[in-house]
Amino acid sequence: MSRIVLDLSNEKWQCEHIRPGQGIKEEFHKIPCERQGSAFNWNYVKIPGDVYTDLQRVGEVEDPFFGQNMHKMKWVQEQEYWYMCKFNVPVEMEGKRINVLFEGVDYSCNVWFNGHELGGHEGMFSQFAFEISPFVNFAQWGGGSNILLVRLDPPPRNFERVSGMKFNYNGDYHTGLVPFGIWRPIKLVATENVKIENTRIESYVNNKNARVSIDVLVDNLVAKSENMTVELTIEGKNCDTKTITKSIDTLISSGENKISFDMDIDNANLWWPWDMGEQNLHIATIKILKDGLLVDEVVEIFGIRQIEMAMNPGYEKEEAENPWTFVINGTKTYLRAACWGGQPSLLYGKNSDEKYEKLLNMVKEANVNHLRIFGWHPPEVPAFYNLCDELGITVWTNFTFSTNVIRKELPFGDAMINECMEIVKDRRNHPSAIFWMGGEEVSFTDAHAESGNKKLMSMIGEEIKRYTNTPYGLASPLSNETGIKMGYKTKESQHANEHYYGAGHIFMEEYYPSLDCCIVPELTAASAPSVESLKKFIPEDELWPMGMSWAYHWADIDYLKILNVEVFDDVKMGSLEEFVEATQLAHGIILQYALEFYRRRKPYNSGVALCHFITHWPDIKWGLVDYYGEKKLCFDYVKRTYSPLLVSLAYDKRRWEEKEEFKSAIWVVNDYYKSFENLTIKYKVTDENSKVIAEKIESIQKVESASSKEFINIACETPKGKTFNIAIELLNDKNEVIAENEYTLLIGSQSKAKAICKEMRLDADKRQIEMPGFYRYFPEKWV
Repeated sequence: MSRIVLDLSNEKWQCEHIRPGQGIKEEFHKIPCERQGSAFNWNYVKIPGDVYTDLQRVGEVEDPFFGQNMHKMKWVQEQEYWYMCKFNVPVEMEGKRINVLFEGVDYSCNVWFNGHELGGHEGMFSQFAFEISPFVNFAQWGGGSNILLVRLDPPPRNFERVSGMKFNYNGDYHTGLVPFGIWRPIKLVATENVKIENTRIESYVNNKNARVSIDVLVDNLVAKSENMTVELTIEGKNCDTKTITKSIDTLISSGENKISFDMDIDNANLWWPWDMGEQNLHIATIKILKDGLLVDEVVEIFGIRQIEMAMNPGYEKEEAENPWTFVINGTKTYLRAACWGGQPSLLYGKNSDEKYEKLLNMVKEANVNHLRIFGWHPPEVPAFYNLCDELGITVWTNFTFSTNVIRKELPFGDAMINECMEIVKDRRNHPSAIFWMGGEEVSFTDAHAESGNKKLMSMIGEEIKRYTNTPYGLASPLSNETGIKMGYKTKESQHANEHYYGAGHIFMEEYYPSLDCCIVPELTAASAPSVESLKKFIPEDELWPMGMSWAYHWADIDYLKILNVEVFDDVKMGSLEEFVEATQLAHGIILQYALEFYRRRKPYNSGVALCHFITHWPDIKWGLVDYYGEKKLCFDYVKRTYSPLLVSLAYDKRRWEEKEEFKSAIWVVNDYYKSFENLTIKYKVTDENSKVIAEKIESIQKVESASSKEFINIACETPKGKTFNIAIELLNDKNEVIAENEYTLLIGSQSKAKAICKEMRLDADKRQIEMPGFYRYFPEKWV
């Protein structure tokens, strides 16, 4: 065999924690392989994993996510952790160059092997490796004849010094624990002196034909140059692409060698997002041969697709200078997106491939075609991108610069940029990865405007061109007040979060139409998870009436009450069940209004992303799906609102006076790349007792491909009562329903409701000034 890989994640690992610096004094790094008592009482742990989950598993800490436990275990991050693995090295590796490869350690560590210190590493996202060939013992002992020791340092506590190299653990929805651990696998990799270091795959699409360009970086670890053959084979993984093989005979010089292949493919099986076509995947097998014998081999799964960006129509150069419309294989698309909100757990040891599969299938079920990983969360693991490749869900990945002033001095700047490029190299061949972005909210405050944030984002953009053709965006948002001060244009991108954070100051029907921009990468609404889920992390005596753990788990209690009033004319505080249900319905109704508004603006608006799809710990906040994988009631609103073929009601306000003339319009938004002909629109307006007020059936000749258009106006007198309903159906020529939607609006005074919500907000603001943080909800606890 040429390349042999042993995944040490499958071996037994133990861990001990001790005061920083004390492990060296105790000579942990000199622990021998033979059976002896020094490490008998070390905890058994899992790799990949995290420190807190391992400690919980063995009973040293309670569930970090229950109640306010996270603040009770801050001591955990004040210690260093020694990981130990004893294992046998396969005899087949003898005579090869053997490296121990770390795919990801959060955040910094030092490594010893068989008593030899190999070195250290800092940075969560970059892989690193050490050669151990001279120190390997090939004896096959019962307990393992080799010992690998990793000292994990206490995690960084000041995000400013590690931004870009670790995800942000501070902010308005984190509670004090800094995640850390060996979060990705550790492997032994044995190769010959000549090996394939990495590959870069780019595709160029011209109608049905394509060119695939593959750059192979070959590393020759000895001074001697040798003539070798590099062979590339491309074949279909889940499609009938004819196998293509090409060989290049070349001199492999000492050091790094770049070998480039160009393969023309007629009638190519392209990779598409799920709502645009098939998710055809291909296998690229790259081999190095010497005199016909295999020296090294790697396999890459990829998709043939091309990503370009186009300017949004309707904006002058003074308003938007960056392209925000995604063009996939020559076809413009609209992002019906969600901010991912993950990983599934903040604590890596609680994640699994099964969780990723369940949650990403829910993404597709909700008609989401795109996920944005923003800078508050780490770029995802391979299992995530693999599933997105298979499911046809595109991904926008931010680097982890989030809401902070970024240090300018070198070599810190070089380290940050290098970490970003390692993120790219590790993920660039996935067809689902269609966009990279520099920063999240790094043009957010006056301090940001005076900093070097803008320059750094541009520097990253220039550097990234060396590693991928996939488009890059500077930061999000650009067109907020500070971004404009920094020189960005007025209608590039906006975060639509102020309806939630400004609850009571402005109603949704006024706020969302006020944001005129090319793309909305973040749009916020929130709710509580189900009562059953709440019971898993809120202590029983704090469930109802609400106790401090609600606020500790990010519940903006005042905002939730105000938004209930905005949507229902009632705080809905009669019981726990009533409150939870109301917040979830309000969450859905707000998203329905906002997301449909931006979809109707297509193509001037090219995408909108709700915030979030999931959440990475048990919270009372933004996710459509709670931490335990349960859907909230708002999920179905988004599923209907994000249907590729949408029938949508455009209305100006949620409340209408009794016997006022109700006016609205019905639009059809078509994100499919086919037209629909000979359709019928049916609508029915009913009162709260289901009595019909108005109804109509109207034929429409055609809904164009990839379009958004108004078709029918509704005008009728509003009924008596508290609510009225509008149901809409779109039927094809076989009288089959192909799209449907429904809305419940209120009978009442919009101005009075605004005044009530405004008063509630002013009272909330006053209490926040008097008692900042979540103690404002429970001032009696501040003693």
